[in-house]
Amino acid sequence: MSYLRGSANYVWCTTSVLGKGATGAVFQGVDKNNGEPVAVKTFNSQSQTRPIDVQMREFQVLKKVKHENIVKLLAIEEEQDGRGKVIVMELCTGGSLFNILDDPENTYGLAESEFLLVLEHLCAGMKHLRDNNLVHRDLKPGNIMKYIADDGSTIYKLTDFGAARELNEDQQFFSLYGTEEYLHPDVYERAVLRKPVNKTFGATVDLWSIGVTLYHVATGNLPFRPFGGRRNKETMYFITTRKDSGVISGVQAYENAPIEWSKELPNNCRLSYGLKKIVTPLLAGLLEVNKQYIWSFERFFNQVTDILCRKAIHVFNFHTMQSLQAYLHPEDKLSALKAHIQEQTDILPHAQIILFGETLLSKIIDENRVAKGFPVTTIENPFSVFSRENNNVVSAVINGLGNLQSVNSSSSSSTTGTTVGNSVSSTLDGISAEPNSNSNSNRDKKCESIVFPVFANLVSVENDASQAKLACSVGHSCKRTVDRLAIASKLSQDSVNAFVNLLSSELKRLTKQVDHLRELTKAVEKIFTAAERGDAVGIQAIKKFSNSSSVPHSVGNESKSNEWGMELHLRHKQLFSELAPAIAQLYQRYVKDEVLKAEWESTTRQLTCPWKTKASQRASTLVDRLRDGWQHLLRDRATLQRSESLADWYKMVQTIYLQSQILDKDLRTYNNSLESFACRMSQESNERYETLSSYINTLPTKQLTSQTSNLPDSIREEGTKMWRNICDMQQQIALILCDNDLLVDKINNLTINKINSDNTLIEFNDSEKNLTD
Repeated sequence: MSYLRGSANYVWCTTSVLGKGATGAVFQGVDKNNGEPVAVKTFNSQSQTRPIDVQMREFQVLKKVKHENIVKLLAIEEEQDGRGKVIVMELCTGGSLFNILDDPENTYGLAESEFLLVLEHLCAGMKHLRDNNLVHRDLKPGNIMKYIADDGSTIYKLTDFGAARELNEDQQFFSLYGTEEYLHPDVYERAVLRKPVNKTFGATVDLWSIGVTLYHVATGNLPFRPFGGRRNKETMYFITTRKDSGVISGVQAYENAPIEWSKELPNNCRLSYGLKKIVTPLLAGLLEVNKQYIWSFERFFNQVTDILCRKAIHVFNFHTMQSLQAYLHPEDKLSALKAHIQEQTDILPHAQIILFGETLLSKIIDENRVAKGFPVTTIENPFSVFSRENNNVVSAVINGLGNLQSVNSSSSSSTTGTTVGNSVSSTLDGISAEPNSNSNSNRDKKCESIVFPVFANLVSVENDASQAKLACSVGHSCKRTVDRLAIASKLSQDSVNAFVNLLSSELKRLTKQVDHLRELTKAVEKIFTAAERGDAVGIQAIKKFSNSSSVPHSVGNESKSNEWGMELHLRHKQLFSELAPAIAQLYQRYVKDEVLKAEWESTTRQLTCPWKTKASQRASTLVDRLRDGWQHLLRDRATLQRSESLADWYKMVQTIYLQSQILDKDLRTYNNSLESFACRMSQESNERYETLSSYINTLPTKQLTSQTSNLPDSIREEGTKMWRNICDMQQQIALILCDNDLLVDKINNLTINKINSDNTLIEFNDSEKNLTD
């Protein structure tokens, strides 16, 4: 059996399966002309049962669309063996988004940057479809492919247009397509529950599928999850249709349990609070069932554009050692940034000290500069915020790890995969995912334990592989926590150095200002002395040349000069006796003697810095080891599945073999009965022949001749032929019986030889064993 199949310009192997669906499969192939890898979609017999116009629809859609975020069509060709048409597309080596989400690293959703990339590319692909009046009708992570460009960049592309069709904004359709977890409730009611409702559907059913897909990408889970999954279809329909507006998830924890509704993304979601704040309304709009509030595609595209145009500002909160993100509109100003910081830290705008590097942000950005002109920040080079009114520092990351050690001794109890995943996710990925001081409810939440799954004493490759995958998920969560702790340690050190340098700069500036004020005070004193002397000379001149001996009060008021003298003396005393010594003392202590830096180094000398000890890299190594173990168990499970498949195959073969044995026995029985019948018939025929011959011989010759001569010639000839045929048949039966006897003798001889050879082999093995002993 050949696994190679081909068309005029392409060849593919049916063992290189990239994906399978209801109507066909996708294989990896190559271009015969240049060896470039491609993806080839073939169609099965089920797809041939569809109407011709439906079969041709996918070809027509692929020919019509051409966009960077839609899988590129290369060719439509006929298979060489006449099995029908195949679609040749560009190969997306990154796999499907569903497989990416299935990786333990993404158990709780994609990273923030990757989520935004999916959102951008999904929206761009859908906009191209709507610009061409097309609906997809089967949007899900499995139909979004990851393409790695030549420059290493990632592009997500829509694929599988088997259900796509042309549909204007105001048109409706009746046909049912899609995957049930991603279906709009109205479609679900007809397609899954099989209810005879007379409903039509519009293009906006794709928006619901987009909402479910985006929630899945953000959290790693489906938004609506009845206990039992697909088995509990009625509850699934209840969750999606009875939820309130704004609710984006509904989960049933156990059988007949109440539904746990939520209008927020879960704590274990890897998105920052700043992004959650603007993504949650988007999800709520997409997952709306009330027809009064259902979004249009235009609103969806505008909302995504609004999200993607924002500038991400990274901020490090010194008091909680947390990295935050604020998403600002390009035209927002510094006041908007301070408002975002206040929302996530509770630090009032007037109390915020914001540094970028070692410089106050107010010296870099004036109040009127817009956000698109702000300096570029990263997770490792953020704005640092300090409070003028709060001198406490409480690390949210370290507090979140408080239960780690105590859990190790209490984690021996058996834990199901779901429970472990939930507790670990709510602990690890919840730590530092939400701002610690965003709300009192978040601050007062008790941190749950970090629990790795427990492997049962009974070895089960299937269960162990599942537990190993769960352990990898926990490991990745731990690694992300270690990463946050390491970056928090680094940024804390950077913030300390920045603030120390800021203080040094300020003290140096104050010292220079003191020197300047000293000179200025001396100059003012000289001016005062000169003015005082000038007044005295003037008064003397007036007295000498004036006719009157008295001097006007406005001119000769000596109390004013005394007042100036006293005020100048007080100011001189304030500068030289109070301000200057205090600044000099601070300068000597904290600039020249570097007491602050020495105090910090003395305090942290015995402490380990996760950043300096490369804790993240070591955590990566440990997680890789976990993944290696998981991969080994996956291979073992594959081997087990192969053995199980072999067992199933052997069961079938054994059944067929037993059937053949039974049939062989039936054939032997038939052969023996036929042989007995032939012998009996031959014997009886001979006896009958002899009886007839003897009876004929007893008849008179003339009578016989006259009777015989009275028969027609045709009857005599037919009787002769029949008699000859009977004789020939007897001879053939005799030959067959003879051949059967020879075959039976051969079989008996082969059986005897086989038994003798087996006995010889056993004797040889026994003798070899004896020699070994």
